[in-house]
Amino acid sequence: MTARPTDVPGLVIRAAPAPLFPDHPDACFVIHPPSNRRMPATWASPSTAQAFVKAIQGKADWTSPNATLTKTIVDAIYAHDGSFDGFDGPQLPIPPYVPTQAETADVLDKALTVLITNGWCQGDASTFHDTDQEYGDDLDPSQCRVCARGAINIAAEGDPRPPTAYGPSVLADAATAALAETLGVDDVTVWNDAPGRTADDLHDVVARTINRLRDDQATTATTPTS
Repeated sequence: MTARPTDVPGLVIRAAPAPLFPDHPDACFVIHPPSNRRMPATWASPSTAQAFVKAIQGKADWTSPNATLTKTIVDAIYAHDGSFDGFDGPQLPIPPYVPTQAETADVLDKALTVLITNGWCQGDASTFHDTDQEYGDDLDPSQCRVCARGAINIAAEGDPRPPTAYGPSVLADAATAALAETLGVDDVTVWNDAPGRTADDLHDVVARTINRLRDDQATTATTPTS
């Protein structure tokens, strides 16, 4: 079975590769391709998986890794004949999703908007956002000041904190790697937190990275193949 789009943006239903579920040769699961994450449940047929997706539409933000195991979703899995395997279950091998330069540039473009809207911070390497602002001003993390990595995570996943469900965000990783390449550094967070660094420094390097990626993409698109 090829991947089938669903009514929930960013989600598709895909067959579970054999022989992971030998008792259910038609088993399938729901996946979020931009982040390369499998949803924590399997179904015996595409139709039952589709019924689950329709049931949770509007009840959960599936683009956020922090929403994958809410009680609403767990209950919906059971109610729609799904088999819940949790975080400790086998992770299904899926083809690696490699973002294009254009997709990576779009994430960085959104990250730049986040930096301008939310503001910039340093020194929160574990959560990538200003936790004093979160608790002191009672703000959602996605509204707080962020470092470079936090802005990228919000752009890719909707939350500044490192994704926790089934591994990191492929889009966020690609955008972070592109930024590091422009800077010529191994660790963007160390660069972000360096003394004397300014928000303007970060805005400038993000903009330069966006332009580089889009120029490279345009050049590749117009280069004739042999």
